[in-house]
Amino acid sequence: MNPADDGTGIVLAAYGRGALVLTEGHTVHCGLIGRDLRLVCGDVVAWRRDALADHPSVHAVEARRNCIERIDARGRPEPVAANLDRLAIMVAPEPATDWFLVDRYWAAAAQCGIDAVLIVNKSDQDMASMSEEIANFNHLGLPCTPLCCRAGSGLPTVRELLRRGVTLLVGQSGVGKSTLVNELVPSAGAQTMELGRDREGRHTTTTARRYRLDGEAAIVDAPGVRDFAPPARFSRAAERGFVEILGRSADCRFNDCRHLQEPGCAVRSALDAGEISARRYESYRRLLRLHAQFASR
Repeated sequence: MNPADDGTGIVLAAYGRGALVLTEGHTVHCGLIGRDLRLVCGDVVAWRRDALADHPSVHAVEARRNCIERIDARGRPEPVAANLDRLAIMVAPEPATDWFLVDRYWAAAAQCGIDAVLIVNKSDQDMASMSEEIANFNHLGLPCTPLCCRAGSGLPTVRELLRRGVTLLVGQSGVGKSTLVNELVPSAGAQTMELGRDREGRHTTTTARRYRLDGEAAIVDAPGVRDFAPPARFSRAAERGFVEILGRSADCRFNDCRHLQEPGCAVRSALDAGEISARRYESYRRLLRLHAQFASR
């Protein structure tokens, strides 16, 4: 049965000037009407079939509830996925975890106003090198869930965690994101093949892809990355992404304190007292410098 000639749907994946849209239980490959229309995985769109076109096209997109973005090489915001309820950050003992990357993902979730969780995969391996960071994240309020996809341990807990709302799954390449998605969505491989090439035959496997879980829940699998940074969409964006720094900033002598060398800085005092992780503080400084670097261009 073919879809109707027009309707609304959810973008399962966006690729260049096209998108894979879920509408009334069917998937349709759509083009885009207008040069200014830009889509991202998770967008709610309106589409139609025009008599003179050989494929349906998206002509409108609803306002987004939220959107996780990253900074591209030129410092411009680049959307990753929209209309999310949760960010799941996956790490593992191997490859070695880039904790600065984890900080930035959590900062992006905080700036976006959505929940975050840390999923620690390959928990059957030696976790000694990760224990201190995991304990600190737990202390700061980021839930940490152990998982071993290969053995299946921890999988029921992860299923329960993700069974409501839409979750964006992120992490470094090789941590096991694809394995988890295949466990949660056995048909994921076939669905990915449907997206394998766009209408011009170009590979599209580097885009975020949304999969339905039970009920109305869904998971969005983002490509593995080596670097990520949220853009500075508002003032003091870096500060708002670090809960321990934001929580102490109200006690600083100056309202515009950047927590670097300013006198009377409550954040620096907490750092000197060992109440704030030196690594997390350095992570904040790096993000602050990055935002300042692009702002000056």
